[in-house]
Amino acid sequence: MKNSRKAYWGVLSAVFLAGSLLSGCGAAETNAPSNAGTPAPSSEGTLKIGAVLPMTGGSAVFGEKFKQAYSLAVEEINAAGGINGKKLEIIIEDSQEKPQVGKTATEKLVANKDILLLTGGRSSGVTLVEAQVANENKIPYLIDHGSSDKATMSDYDYVFRLSPTAGMYTSALRDYFQTNPPKSIAYINVDNAFGEAVYEYGIKKYTDSAGIPFTLEKYKAGELDFKPLMEKIKAANPEVVIVTAGDDNDATQIMKAAKESRLSPKMFVGTGAGHSIIGFAQQSGELAETVLTAGPWHGNKKDPKFQEFHKNFTAKFQHEPGEHEVEGYAAIYVIADALKRAKTLDREGVKEALEATDLETVFGRVKFEDFDGYKNQNKGMTDISQWIGGKMITVYPDEYAQDQMKDFKGW
Repeated sequence: MKNSRKAYWGVLSAVFLAGSLLSGCGAAETNAPSNAGTPAPSSEGTLKIGAVLPMTGGSAVFGEKFKQAYSLAVEEINAAGGINGKKLEIIIEDSQEKPQVGKTATEKLVANKDILLLTGGRSSGVTLVEAQVANENKIPYLIDHGSSDKATMSDYDYVFRLSPTAGMYTSALRDYFQTNPPKSIAYINVDNAFGEAVYEYGIKKYTDSAGIPFTLEKYKAGELDFKPLMEKIKAANPEVVIVTAGDDNDATQIMKAAKESRLSPKMFVGTGAGHSIIGFAQQSGELAETVLTAGPWHGNKKDPKFQEFHKNFTAKFQHEPGEHEVEGYAAIYVIADALKRAKTLDREGVKEALEATDLETVFGRVKFEDFDGYKNQNKGMTDISQWIGGKMITVYPDEYAQDQMKDFKGW
């Protein structure tokens, strides 16, 4: 797929002047039947992608991140000639971050015969229903962030995932622990599909084999008072505290409660999600300093091509891209690559092209494989980053590190 990689980077270096082609509406009004079959080719001159995102409600900030990432990629691709002369367009439907609403939104997109494939989902709950609807209706679905391992462990033929699963989020952290073993760990996770997957498929693997003192506590999303939970953790006196927080508000409140309880481990580690986005740093201020986050790969920040993407994104949207933006941006390039290679521009043709994907992106290499019970899953990289001076800095793996890892700053 050498030519695919050349095409990708050729597009990336183009001058980006086109306006955004994102649309918030345009899908058919009726829900898709249970077996929609293969649709007719997309409308002449335009190739349409459907995306389910939280555009309203408490998680709308995440939907906006993906919308921005998609729009930049679409602008670049269309400015460079599009897909064999055809323009890309993304049609977004709002999930409100609610699975049932996401299901209806997915069915609406599926019913639009011009839409060749789906992406988005964002949360694990919405991703799981989008995957089920997509597979039932035989439309390819590229997951760009939703992390529940079940989505690519359900033997779905039409579901592909670019990002690592929740169980893989801590793989870089577990690798780090192999040479820097902690004496004890306390783990706090949000009581939802994402939190359970991070624990069941990731953390538990390590703690079951490490033979060290381990404390597990759960909390409900949106919890108002974290101090009692922090007092329990403090009583265990862990060397490392790992937290799976669903959003930046929970991540911030957890750190405030940790300070109030004087909980000062050697390492305070978030597992992506709430601890990995700028909203956490903005709300937490100094409380975020030297907090680690172990999660999806943010890209090789030493790579000139990533630096170009970073510069263009920051200039356009006035904030730096994080894991969500890198994933969404790369996903559109993966889709564009598949559309260019598809033997037929219909859903079956796009599915077959996705199966043959082997592409270098700002998110690393993307190739969908079957392994360890997963199907059509990319072996997406993970890293450990750290909030230093208000910026997220890569500190592990060593070959990509921008700075050395620092012990938690404490209070």
